Amino acid sequence: MTSGGFNHFELPAGMITEGKLMRDALLRDLSTLSYEISTTTDARIEPPVVKKNINIQSHDDVWKIWVEQMREADAVWLIAPETDGFLQKLTDLAAKQGKFIVGCGTNAIHKTSEKLMTYHLLQQSDIRTIPTYKIENWPHSSAQWLAKLNNGAGCEDTMLFDSADELSEWLKQHEKHESHIIQPYMNGIPASISCVMHKGCAWVLSCNKQMISVENNQLSFNGSQINGMRDYWQPFESIAQQVAAIDPDFNGYVGIDVIVDDDDLITVVEINPRLTTSYVGLAEATGCNPAELIMNTLTQTQFVWPELQRNRVNIHV
Repeated sequence: MTSGGFNHFELPAGMITEGKLMRDALLRDLSTLSYEISTTTDARIEPPVVKKNINIQSHDDVWKIWVEQMREADAVWLIAPETDGFLQKLTDLAAKQGKFIVGCGTNAIHKTSEKLMTYHLLQQSDIRTIPTYKIENWPHSSAQWLAKLNNGAGCEDTMLFDSADELSEWLKQHEKHESHIIQPYMNGIPASISCVMHKGCAWVLSCNKQMISVENNQLSFNGSQINGMRDYWQPFESIAQQVAAIDPDFNGYVGIDVIVDDDDLITVVEINPRLTTSYVGLAEATGCNPAELIMNTLTQTQFVWPELQRNRVNIHV
């Protein structure tokens, strides 16, 4: 089994930190199971404690190494962002090797890697979501606005403006017309759903409250309280089922970002077809090994989910 990602690419420091946290948590959970694990690590990052780890140097051909690692594995579990199609490229690579992929298929990844495409996908599925505009056609109202990377992960290059004029001025000063989309800012509690999907069905692992801060108009993700939104388990579970029904390619761990407003209306913001930072606290929050739950769900046709604990766990990044 191979776990890889965040290697040899110029990613924001926060994203690298989150990737390392997810990697170490996943390897911790897998190490208690009967698998032989191999992974790769950027030589500049502290390596994980596993028997087989390949440190990748700056002069190495990283894609060649990944291909060789995948050829030796029976299953591939990827940790990678959607940014610039990176997750999709790695998934395609594993699929071409004929490997069992512990994660979403390329179709689901493709549909959710761009925010504008995700908006249309959710809208067509009658799932409440945030209006999303290209820069050339956003309505210049007096509301607060967000500018986001269309193809990005997390809060990467996400900016908040108090007025349309402020956003317009920022757009004039920066070359963002091709890279960004515009969304109205929604007041409410930022939250997320950690779940497992398989063959059109979903099982909720936790209901989380996200910690988002704003400094100099820039949004930052500071962590989450796992099960900080456990009182919303039933409506969150309903949303997870709706998303799973969109495409059978949603498979394995999936994170869904939502906003809960003052009237308890829930709006889906994004779908993350991969591990999210919330995974780090799932073992403690659920009282179960989340990697084992995911593997059993994907490989055992008659697997029955255990009763999960709903402990609150704080994760800081």
